[in-house]
Amino acid sequence: AMLSRALLFPRLGQLSARSLQTSAPAQSGHHIEHWWGPEKAAGREVVGYGSTGDEAYQDRLDYWYPAIRFRKEDNVSGALRLKEKGDWKTLSAEDKKLLYRYSFRQTLAEFEAPSGYWKVMVAAGALVISLATFYAVLLNNYVYPAIPPTFQDEYKEAQVQRQLVLEKGYFLGPAKYYDYENNQWKK
Repeated sequence: AMLSRALLFPRLGQLSARSLQTSAPAQSGHHIEHWWGPEKAAGREVVGYGSTGDEAYQDRLDYWYPAIRFRKEDNVSGALRLKEKGDWKTLSAEDKKLLYRYSFRQTLAEFEAPSGYWKVMVAAGALVISLATFYAVLLNNYVYPAIPPTFQDEYKEAQVQRQLVLEKGYFLGPAKYYDYENNQWKK
């Protein structure tokens, strides 16, 4: 898979290596690294097979173990890795958290936390519905011709009265339900 990508996109590897070398340091003193994209492993330690067999970092709920560590090893993590090989009781809580953050992007609680993305989806749905409603109103008011008078209730009632007069004595249609002697509908 990696070979086919290299053949299809030969400059992709050069661009990603160049962008990693020129990354600006963050406020915490660590380099800003993207955990997605073509660089994937980019010097990170391979710690397993991963869910797909590629050397890529993925946070997934169904497969908790990514193939590579989240961050590249630097001076801080190198010292902690040596300290990690000894007794864990000597590690402080901050050291353990830092070790975790070098291996994983987020905790399970952070991964499962709601992102608020549903608000974007609701807003997009409301936008589509409002645009469709506006379009329908625009068509009804400015494009379509006026409704013919045959759709008005008064016209329909006049038609029924006309049928009653013309079809007097018929045993089908509206005449069947009309009492001509009392001049009202049968009950």
